[in-house]
Amino acid sequence: MSTSVNTNIAALVALRTLNATSLSLNATEKRVSTGYTVADGFDNGAIFAIAQSVRNSIAGITAVNSELKGSQGLVSVANASLTQVSDLMTQLRDVLTRLSDQSVSSDTRNQLATQYTFLMSTINNNITTAVYQGTNLINTSASLGVIQDVLVNQLKFQGQQSTVGTLVSNLSVVGATSVTSAGSFLLNTFLTELNLLATSLNTVGSLNQAIANQVKFNDSVSDALTEGLGALVDANLPAESAKLSSLQVKQQLATQSLTIANNNQDLLLNLFR
Repeated sequence: MSTSVNTNIAALVALRTLNATSLSLNATEKRVSTGYTVADGFDNGAIFAIAQSVRNSIAGITAVNSELKGSQGLVSVANASLTQVSDLMTQLRDVLTRLSDQSVSSDTRNQLATQYTFLMSTINNNITTAVYQGTNLINTSASLGVIQDVLVNQLKFQGQQSTVGTLVSNLSVVGATSVTSAGSFLLNTFLTELNLLATSLNTVGSLNQAIANQVKFNDSVSDALTEGLGALVDANLPAESAKLSSLQVKQQLATQSLTIANNNQDLLLNLFR
């Protein structure tokens, strides 16, 4: 190949190699520094758009689970209240059983009536104060919807007033302390209210389980989306690290080749000395 002062073919080849190597090196450095093969739309517009859509879905699921976990507070308060009421009903039954004994003296009956009234007051307080963020699930008949998925489907929280709403009024001290009707009151009215209370306990407990199951399902979907997102855009860092080292050496060699190619034209000066 002839040597020309106008056209340096060797330098052109070395320069092309150096430019190509620098571009590859920049791309590899970007993958190593970001951890992504597709960090933005400039890397791959289509893949980046898909990745952004997946990220959007994951963010939606995270928000849904946050709301669901927040609603567990409402259910927990309701369950705590109903559990306490159930425990008090056990004490109430003990008092009511004693009141059902017609041989109990008037003084004893009065003492038992006072105890009964106190227990009913405590039960009423537990029901009316079971409030979480302004909502009382026990003392309302309305239903409350809580978002359960990214399609905005609602998990219904049904108020328990239809079951425990009559507990305080029906278990009045008047019927409980009557000498002639206390026994019937125990076997009918009291047991009816006790069964209704059990229904509410079951409903609230099932609702808590429904929330837990939905959160678990959403977490599974989010994990699957995250795994798919990683397959789309995550870089293989060990491979990229090895490639980075190789390209750095290649860049140095290309730089040296360009220097040698440019120096070759200095040989022409020797012809005129």
